[in-house]
Amino acid sequence: MTSANRHRITIDKVVAGGHGLARLAGGMVVMVPFVLAGETVIVALGRQHKGYVTATLLEVVESSPFRVEPFCSHFMVCGGCNLQHADYLCQLKIKSDILNELAVRAGIILNGVATQPVLPSPDEFHYRQRIRLQIDDSGSVGFFKRGSHEVAEIDVCPLAASQLNQALVGIRRSVAFRTLCSHSAAMELLLNPLAGRVVVSFQLRRKPRPADHKAAATIASTMGLIQSVWLVGEGFAPSGPYGGDSPGEHGDGIAFALPDGRGGQGLVMRFETGGFCQVNLRQNERLLEQVLAWAQVRPEDEVLDLFCGMGNFSLPLARGSGRVVGSDLQRSSIRGAQANALANQVDNCLFLRADALTAAQQLRQAGERFDVALLDPPRQGCREIISLLPELCRDKIIYISCDPATLVRDLRQLQEVGFSLRHLRGVDMFPQTCHLEAIAMLVRE
Repeated sequence: MTSANRHRITIDKVVAGGHGLARLAGGMVVMVPFVLAGETVIVALGRQHKGYVTATLLEVVESSPFRVEPFCSHFMVCGGCNLQHADYLCQLKIKSDILNELAVRAGIILNGVATQPVLPSPDEFHYRQRIRLQIDDSGSVGFFKRGSHEVAEIDVCPLAASQLNQALVGIRRSVAFRTLCSHSAAMELLLNPLAGRVVVSFQLRRKPRPADHKAAATIASTMGLIQSVWLVGEGFAPSGPYGGDSPGEHGDGIAFALPDGRGGQGLVMRFETGGFCQVNLRQNERLLEQVLAWAQVRPEDEVLDLFCGMGNFSLPLARGSGRVVGSDLQRSSIRGAQANALANQVDNCLFLRADALTAAQQLRQAGERFDVALLDPPRQGCREIISLLPELCRDKIIYISCDPATLVRDLRQLQEVGFSLRHLRGVDMFPQTCHLEAIAMLVRE
């Protein structure tokens, strides 16, 4: 490397994606990973992009007081984490600043409204109840390396629940695992919190054969921590569950406890293997508490829950309101929501299988009006339904987002159709990473 390619720079801030932003003497923007605001570093310039150049960190000359030693030996190689070099309070500030800048740039922070402090996760590590590991042609098992599809082999993951790491170690020692590994592209480990056991899914590259069935059954029957094993893939129906012992009172699905928002016994929520659930369940409870605090539903209120999933928000909201109507396009989600309502004796919920736009159009045509509308869309947001919300919602909208960039875009459109932003807050669902969720509340003007 020539000295001309080495540059000493000072980091201005950390931006979305977890990269530090700095400028060269000529004004060119430099984006470099694994740095913190205020640090002086030496970098090697890399690929030129429109408006900026990426760089590789060579040396930290003057470090931030918030820099810490990364917890994981795979950090900087594995593509999963990018903020382990920052202490947790610093991570929260980085995420708060990113959300605030997005909101200001979009022009949605008006009338003195500002973003509130990011809702911290109760656990900085070992918070994930689900991990998905890649398996390459050589049999290496791990996560993709940063910026590539090459597998970084790992033995344990510090973000995963301890039971998942224990299961991973045991599975990898199994002779049966090698049979499945040679024909699998990925493996998912999912903790069943109430049972304390792990559901394992192998994503096969081809249809399962007798040897695969035998290997799956062997793994399930010889490891007490394993609840069941599934074989999944394209072109064939899921095969399973394989398991020697009964998975218990909650069946082969996944069950977890959820507060009901009224200080009562709470709810037991269940979803099918392969269904969607937040990976950070303890932070999910905090997010639910925030939703309930902002919604302030009354016994006479009617609530609309678009993108309802298996009822994660619908059922707690139903406990304090008159009625909840939820919609979701995924069949398994609606089955789960209906089953959860029945099992928890919540009888004031109606769940519709429809995409959000179709559900909103049908409800508007039926003359339905709701006091509170809850929006929890996928990453692309829900701009297609915003024009319908003034006719559907007479009081309050709570918007939960897994992509702050599309959130602020949609919030601006909601302001244009007659809603006023009252609260905006980041939610740290994924500590040690740059990923940020957010929640906003708007009211009718």
